Amino acid sequence: MILAADIGGTTCKLGIFDPSLKLIEKWQIPTDTTDEGGNILKDIHVSFKDKLRVYNLSYEDFTGAGIGVPGPVDFEAGVVNGAINLNWYGHKDIKKDFEVLSGMPTIVDNDANLATLGEQACGAGRNKKDVVMFTLGTGVGGGVIVNNLLVHGTGGSAGEIGHIKVAVEENLKCNCGGTGCLESVASTLGLKNMAYKYQNEFEQSALDTMISSDSLNAKAIFENAEKQDPLSLYLVDKMTSYLAIGISNIAATLNPSRIILGGGVSQAGEFLLSRVLKQFRNFTFPPAVDSTEIVFASLGNDAGIYGAAKIVSQYKK
Repeated sequence: MILAADIGGTTCKLGIFDPSLKLIEKWQIPTDTTDEGGNILKDIHVSFKDKLRVYNLSYEDFTGAGIGVPGPVDFEAGVVNGAINLNWYGHKDIKKDFEVLSGMPTIVDNDANLATLGEQACGAGRNKKDVVMFTLGTGVGGGVIVNNLLVHGTGGSAGEIGHIKVAVEENLKCNCGGTGCLESVASTLGLKNMAYKYQNEFEQSALDTMISSDSLNAKAIFENAEKQDPLSLYLVDKMTSYLAIGISNIAATLNPSRIILGGGVSQAGEFLLSRVLKQFRNFTFPPAVDSTEIVFASLGNDAGIYGAAKIVSQYKK
């Protein structure tokens, strides 16, 4: 059996899986970021122990634990190089710390990587060995799977899809400090920033009040675009065009059989996808268009724990 944890800034999602990756039970606990996040792993350990007592199990009954964290990870070492949302700064040896607590083999990876692996193993990428996922939320993340294995790269930066340069002309600042990144135009924050930039080019918009009160969100932009609000439609068309360029670059470079769209922005559904597909066909190397399918993620918030369980099943036999 396998234990899985997906650590987020607000909650830690936890799960118990059988060897075939069937989910036995899932639950969550608050993420305590006080004391420089020093209680997070301890809280997970205690919660696992409490839950295992219910099943009359102990750590000895488990192959290992998989842990996803929101930061850059040295996969071989199990060390995260800072996770601001968790109040972790500098290098933190998650693998060692949790193994000391639990005595159980532990594998650590970036949370977006594990969400990708979860979708590939048990969700929208099932039975596909080459898969790439774009997570469209507050930022833009993702993961790359080639021949059933996550690609980490030399420094752990593989799969940082949000930092593909697609919109240099927009000159919008990205969280990485640069400009032109996909994240700067295809995230919820990116959509808002484009709304502020282009509002004055439209005489009247349903978004005006929300922009002036700083209450605008991506959901409102998509809802009003569907109602044919000119500014909203303009923003959605720009965003989906940039996203299609990013997907096109990935399709031509890696030629995955399936590209998965996840995260909060993907909840715009067919209205989003139809526009992305149209632009994707225009931008992309034709053989890559024919062999690449673009779909939505199917596991929702559970993708991370499925991926955490899967990576243990891959590396701990």
